[in-house]
Amino acid sequence: MSRRWLLVLPVALVLVVLATASRLQVFWWPEQLHDVTTGRQGEALELSDRWEDADGDERRRDLTVTLLDVVPATQVEGFSGPEPLEPVAGTAVWEVRLRFEVDPDVPLSGCLVSIVDTDEREATAVSTRLGEASLPQPACEPAGRAGPRYDGSAVEGDLPRPPTYDVAVLVVTDEDAVPDRVRLWWEAPDVAELSLTSR
Repeated sequence: MSRRWLLVLPVALVLVVLATASRLQVFWWPEQLHDVTTGRQGEALELSDRWEDADGDERRRDLTVTLLDVVPATQVEGFSGPEPLEPVAGTAVWEVRLRFEVDPDVPLSGCLVSIVDTDEREATAVSTRLGEASLPQPACEPAGRAGPRYDGSAVEGDLPRPPTYDVAVLVVTDEDAVPDRVRLWWEAPDVAELSLTSR
């Protein structure tokens, strides 16, 4: 009897692994960033990204993004203008400079930006307090010139968004991080990954 169990056991283990893998694919895979479009610093990268409008209908946003540079951040925009930025102990702050070319009627709010360093550590831009400074949430639209919201309405008081513009996003990393690539996305699974050619 025990020998039969020894013969059946490998088959049972394979079935368990297959069942678990299919569940992971159903519940985990769609929420992960696995549909990657790759590019390099200084080169325009064309993106096509899926999103749902206020009625639940699937739409697409088509745009071109260029990673201009990733440099140590020295200032942050405050209430009365630029303020000096001093990283706290153990951290570094990077300024990710991006150029967008996109139809002014395409919604772009809610973007996410991260830096992946040469040790494969990833740091995502977030609104946070850093010493005396407050870092803003990442934005892929110029201040005061946002495009439409996802329901199609305009942001009250904002001017129209130009078709081409630059933005700077601040990302906090460990102080020993060496940026290797920048990731940009809105909804999973689509993500743009832009490598730094100068490092």
